Amino acid sequence: MNDETRARPAAAEQNSAPDPAGKAGVQEPAMLFCPACSRRLAARSCKLFCPDCGYYMSCADYY
Repeated sequence: MNDETRARPAAAEQNSAPDPAGKAGVQEPAMLFCPACSRRLAARSCKLFCPDCGYYMSCADYY
């Protein structure tokens, strides 16, 4: 077969890159983000805290 008769993939298939983390379309729970500044909260023991603004949520807050 020559290049002209060979089927070519659609433009969307040519330009799409694979998702390296394999998480396409997966959303994380909203409780993992700071309600004050929207940064992802970091975990320390059973608490979640924001490294930017200092907001924290204790274990009892998210049950």
